[in-house]
Amino acid sequence: MKSIVYSQTGDPSVLQLVDRPVTEPGAGEVRVRIVVSGVNPTDWKSRRGSAPGQALAFEDVVPGQDGAGIVEAIGAGVQHVSVGDRAWLALAAYQRANSGSAQEQTVLPAERVFLLPADASFDQ
Repeated sequence: MKSIVYSQTGDPSVLQLVDRPVTEPGAGEVRVRIVVSGVNPTDWKSRRGSAPGQALAFEDVVPGQDGAGIVEAIGAGVQHVSVGDRAWLALAAYQRANSGSAQEQTVLPAERVFLLPADASFDQ
């Protein structure tokens, strides 16, 4: 799958498009196919850092705290969403370097996944 990542702080030029494997959700996790991904102020502030070129705590980071999409898989114990549900994501990348919404699919804790109302489009 395609993902946007960065491995050091800096301006938008540090962002790279890479191929990454699709992962299966573990217990208490949900995999969502991303339809829309927003840019939260924390996304660009984290990418910018306090100085260009700073090393990160992780090998690379997938940005994107906010997004929405379709639930593709659920891990054991997840009961509030089902495969095929339309969902909104919050804090997708919080303390998880590879769970941001700037990729085709993401796996994140179920408590960060919320059902979209039937009358809400992905564009809203």
